[in-house]
Amino acid sequence: MFPLRPMIGRSPGQSIRRLLRVTAALAVPAVLAVSSAAIVAEAQPARAVTLSKPAAPTVPGIDISQANGAVDWQAVRTAGYRFAMVGAADGTAQNPSFAGQYSGAKYAGLLRGAYFFAEPSFEPGATHADWFLDQIHYTADGTSLPPMIDVEQNTNLGRCNGVSPSVWISYVHGFVQEVKRRTGQAALIYTNPDTWVSCLGNSRDFAATNSLWVAEWNTAAPSLFGGWTSYTFWQHSDNGSVPGVRGSVDLDLFNGAVNQLQALAPGSESGTPFKVTGVDSAGLAVQSQPHANHVMTFAPAGATLHVSCQTNHGDQVDGRTMNGRAFTTWDRLSDGNWVYDWYLNTPAVGANGYSPGIAPCPGG
Repeated sequence: MFPLRPMIGRSPGQSIRRLLRVTAALAVPAVLAVSSAAIVAEAQPARAVTLSKPAAPTVPGIDISQANGAVDWQAVRTAGYRFAMVGAADGTAQNPSFAGQYSGAKYAGLLRGAYFFAEPSFEPGATHADWFLDQIHYTADGTSLPPMIDVEQNTNLGRCNGVSPSVWISYVHGFVQEVKRRTGQAALIYTNPDTWVSCLGNSRDFAATNSLWVAEWNTAAPSLFGGWTSYTFWQHSDNGSVPGVRGSVDLDLFNGAVNQLQALAPGSESGTPFKVTGVDSAGLAVQSQPHANHVMTFAPAGATLHVSCQTNHGDQVDGRTMNGRAFTTWDRLSDGNWVYDWYLNTPAVGANGYSPGIAPCPGG
């Protein structure tokens, strides 16, 4: 994971994670005894704790950013990956590919989540959390992992982004507390040993409340720090190759079984389920709104989409046919996307212009 694009006034960030590639075999630095209440300057030597691979199966997944562009999520799932974490924003700079990446993972049958690259030198954590949550529209729909904060260094800003451990710790507190307040979920924390030990003073403030997504490569098992006694996810490589994804891919493992992973995505989808029964040459085109020719993402044949309502208004509802069906309504999905009715097995429209059993959208 890394900065998506620069904030105004600075060049694109290079995360410390990239620099760690050349030092992955080095020992974790001495641990500083630091809390959010008092910063103790004197270093306290400590040995990094490692966790052996669990007896339970580990579930493979990936994390991606705007650098990966459009993804063939069906190919990703066919290759055996079961979850994906998608970069949404760096500071207030949004990933322009986020909507398609995020929805596409869901429609292909992967659990998906969104992450935010921390920038403690610009705004308070709660401010960034609000902006992030407004972009991702998290709901407990049975497919969404908890929102995640990506705690690593932007090397354009110097060591530890040029801010103190107390600033970092306050920022992370503000972020995770706002996520909890707005979603009811405990935010995941992604970080690496160097950043957490050096920049947050090995703070133990979050070990009891927030699960760890640890990034450490070229090792048989990741280090533990900051009071965490186990990891939940492990990013074990930053240069994987995955079918359907352009460029190098971060590879991850969930520390448990599939049913335990599913438990991290609570809830269920609202709306009425329908199957994708027709596709075009690129898959199912899901539109962002019914009045704009803007293809946002794709869902494969056989995927289940949940329809909340229909509208037969719009400048493109014109009776054209595809897959043996006329385009007579837009189907609004429960996640806010729209789709032509000719792609789904919704009932044919009745005399009122809507499919039986599906409510008209507000305003018709």
